[in-house]
Amino acid sequence: MKSESKYKLVIGDVNETLPAIAKDRFFDLIIADPPFGISFSKSSHEYGADDYHLYNDDFTPDSYYEFSKKWVQNSYNALNPNGSLYIISGWTNLQYILNALETTDFHTLNHAIWHFSWGVYTKRRFVTSHYHILLLVKNRKKYQFVKQKHYDEDVFFWKEYNRGNDPHRIKGHPCQLPIVLLEKLILTSSSAGDLVGDVFSGSGGTILAARRTGRDVIGFELREEYKKIIEEKALFGKSLIKEFQNTTLDKFLDK
Repeated sequence: MKSESKYKLVIGDVNETLPAIAKDRFFDLIIADPPFGISFSKSSHEYGADDYHLYNDDFTPDSYYEFSKKWVQNSYNALNPNGSLYIISGWTNLQYILNALETTDFHTLNHAIWHFSWGVYTKRRFVTSHYHILLLVKNRKKYQFVKQKHYDEDVFFWKEYNRGNDPHRIKGHPCQLPIVLLEKLILTSSSAGDLVGDVFSGSGGTILAARRTGRDVIGFELREEYKKIIEEKALFGKSLIKEFQNTTLDKFLDK
């Protein structure tokens, strides 16, 4: 019989709150969708809509590198010896994340791509329609990895679940990842009952995906104004045992 997973949200600077939480229990998996580190135009897409809370995402190259070094190292320290970290990033500041990783003892297992069929329209360059997904492990010889398909490639694509048409998307946060993607990462690199860390919670998608797959989860979010959005999307206070018999990913898996 399935049991309800434990979950909670911690508001504050992740570089202070994550080490404090890890003193009591190490994480088996951490998923990070860090700030892009670029300025968005408020006139484009939903970024200028009244229903969305914009966030200050401005960094200089040096400050983004230093910021990345700090949270990546704290994530390494918070993982158990066989733990894994996924980093989901656009291409703009990826170089600083990769450089930051070089200062740690993480081992890169994969550099995957999530391709989506919708992107912000551009006139004089190719439309950006992908994110980078780094899979990092602490122990290159011992880590969790459960393939979700017989032939599981490092390019992910679900035409039904992209940036603009995810059925779990709610108003409030301008950047939300589809639950099917987050479920895939969680099911691949953790087991039921493991502890998942969501170090930049945003809209709470990773918390929802972890709950749906039977993992304990702790979300970390800097901004108080996203608290209600996270609690709404991740269904705080509601049991998921009867509500979800299967994951969103199930219909895409090899039978």
